[in-house]
Amino acid sequence: MTKKKVDKIIKVMVVIFVEGDADEIIINRLLDYYRNNGWHTNVSIKVVNTHGFPNETKMKSQLTRINVTEIKKTIQFKAVCCEYDTDIFDKGIQNKPDWKKIEKNLKNDFDMLNFCRIEAKTSIEDWLLDDSEGLLKALNLPTDTIIKGTSGQDKVKKLFKKRNIMYDRFKGKEKIKPYLEKLDISKIAKSRKDELKELKNILNVNNQL
Repeated sequence: MTKKKVDKIIKVMVVIFVEGDADEIIINRLLDYYRNNGWHTNVSIKVVNTHGFPNETKMKSQLTRINVTEIKKTIQFKAVCCEYDTDIFDKGIQNKPDWKKIEKNLKNDFDMLNFCRIEAKTSIEDWLLDDSEGLLKALNLPTDTIIKGTSGQDKVKKLFKKRNIMYDRFKGKEKIKPYLEKLDISKIAKSRKDELKELKNILNVNNQL
């Protein structure tokens, strides 16, 4: 096999689809955490914010844009539909997608090697609360503040409101980023180890992280 053919096989891009700004910030921080703890990869990684549930139409649109700027023949795509909330199906907010059909279509259209989903029984805000002490400190709130709310998102919104800051998962990236960057990402990585297992497998990240 010639070197050119080998390069075509091993050149891989992983596209990680996320729902919102908070998700984008946390996933990028997790990737940095893996790198800072000895993870090395030649894989090209793109974190794509779909600003809402990453359905097939949104994913295809984003992958098509990527293909415009990349040489398709030399890239093998892997896609991760990351950390979406399954409770939106339970509450009837969104109909559950036909994931087998979506996977088949994406693989056919984009020569995709892998497609996996990271289901979260809780929202990204629950991930933030894995380091509740760090979030309180970041917001300059007393560490003994009682965190109240009907859901993780409600709790986080109320904490930000105490500092007169509007927490918007989808439109408030620049407002919330300074606070989320102060969280101890290792606590989130360890607490969400099971949910992140498939992502780490695709990226070849040490399971101890």
